[in-house]
Amino acid sequence: MSRRTPARSLARFLSRLLLPLLLLAFTSLSAYAGSSLSAKQLYKDGQAAESSGSITVAYDDYRQACEQDPSDLRYRLARERTRSAAASEYVREGEKLRDAHHSVDALVRFYKALEIDPANALADRDARSLEKELTPGNASGSNLPPSETAPPPQLKLTSIEPLTLHMFEQSDSVYRAVAKTAGINVLFDPQYTPKRIEVDLRNVTIYEALRILGDLSDTFWKPVTHDTIFVAANTHAKRQAFEEQAVQTFYLTNVAQNTDLNDIQTALRNMLANARFYAIPSQNAIVMHGTPDELLLAKTLINSLDQPKPEVIVDITVMEVSRDLTRTIGLSPPTSFSITSGTSQTLNQIARSSSYSISIGQAAADLLLSDSDTRILQNPRLRATDGQKATLKIGERLPVATGSYSSTAAVTGVETQFQYIDVGVNIDMTPTIHTNRDVTLKLSVEVSSEGNIETIDDVSEPIINQQKTEQTVRLKDGEVNLIAGLVQKQTSKTVSGWPGLGEFPLLKYLFSTQEHETKSDEIIFMVVPHIVRAGRAGPPVSPQIDTGTGTAIDLRRLQ
Repeated sequence: MSRRTPARSLARFLSRLLLPLLLLAFTSLSAYAGSSLSAKQLYKDGQAAESSGSITVAYDDYRQACEQDPSDLRYRLARERTRSAAASEYVREGEKLRDAHHSVDALVRFYKALEIDPANALADRDARSLEKELTPGNASGSNLPPSETAPPPQLKLTSIEPLTLHMFEQSDSVYRAVAKTAGINVLFDPQYTPKRIEVDLRNVTIYEALRILGDLSDTFWKPVTHDTIFVAANTHAKRQAFEEQAVQTFYLTNVAQNTDLNDIQTALRNMLANARFYAIPSQNAIVMHGTPDELLLAKTLINSLDQPKPEVIVDITVMEVSRDLTRTIGLSPPTSFSITSGTSQTLNQIARSSSYSISIGQAAADLLLSDSDTRILQNPRLRATDGQKATLKIGERLPVATGSYSSTAAVTGVETQFQYIDVGVNIDMTPTIHTNRDVTLKLSVEVSSEGNIETIDDVSEPIINQQKTEQTVRLKDGEVNLIAGLVQKQTSKTVSGWPGLGEFPLLKYLFSTQEHETKSDEIIFMVVPHIVRAGRAGPPVSPQIDTGTGTAIDLRRLQ
């Protein structure tokens, strides 16, 4: 019979206790590893979707990755980075569905955008507007704003067949005959006195017949309901008493500054003298009070005037061309020589000697030609709106003394006043973009640099090297224009060699070296305009609008 030792019993006890704990820990680690791997895969899928442009899919992948592993900062940053873009994408999809009259699907997209980004004001506005349209209680229009519940009455004709009429009767009888043909009723001002007129109409519309009848009888008419018109004498007092008045707000979408709003308001006020206008700069809006025809004409004029301004990008290249032209032609003979013999000799011995040598040295023939070198100083791109000045400054600002004054304090002294000037590349540009895609550029290009320091009255002043050009040019879209100016030119000529022989016309190249050197520095400005937003498309003249006679605005209506 075997006895269990205490050590063996302790080992068995520990194995039974630790084995379940180890299994539990292994299971937890496996689950954690699987979750982390899944989050990484979702993050990679989101990156791939974002690269391909599927921003909504990318956001959904990032959101799931963040839910699985909230501690990873990368997942949270990716989710927040794509949140706004994904919500905007759903809003765009919803607007397309709404325009295609798929209201329910559009509302789902708006709700999805609000779920992603609750602060998206555009999604909230579109969702609320679509909810009101889909709510049955709003079908009657009881909850619509006043501007939509009480528009001016519009005449609805039961017949649009061409009218042929030949009558010589009282004007009220002719009105009734035309109204009967159109299926409408006619009411007259109690103070109106009919007069006998002759009418000969053939194949005209009802609106044309009423217009002609008003001219012949000196009357005007207005709709009071969808099937009733009111006729009165065409006088200023009667028009003020009976003509319908309405208020409408026009929101301008292409106003960049208050002057744009004021220009349109001034044009409307000059064209429509009897109407009243109120500009709201904070809303880029114009509130107008006038007759329905005046409101309709104002709407047409605003649509014609409120156009996006064209824009242009101008590539400006500032180049420095340094030309160093050096030509060296000729032989370089030695300017000294020595006479030597095998041993030292006296002058008497030299005179009697029959052999000696003269060392002239090596002659050099030089022919050197080095031409120009060009480097680009700056290559900025400037974008500007039509008629607006654009400014670009690249460089630094240097203080320059502009004056001095004596202090009036107890301790007298002289204080120097300084002004900072811009040194570097300074560009001022005002473009004018024409309807034929030509661009007129009013340019001021300045290239300056700091030179030597000069001391004036114990004040050190920098010398500013400056090249500046101001031009007004008209270019086509993409046309290259070069503006060049010669800055400095220096020419020098150096002759070295033997005197006398080096001065003969042909022998001078054998006994001397002729060196000609020309140096010039030139600044060249290259300007290339590129139109990025063209102006108004279509003919340069808008179509004519028939506004009636000079007494009042009376637009011609089409069937």
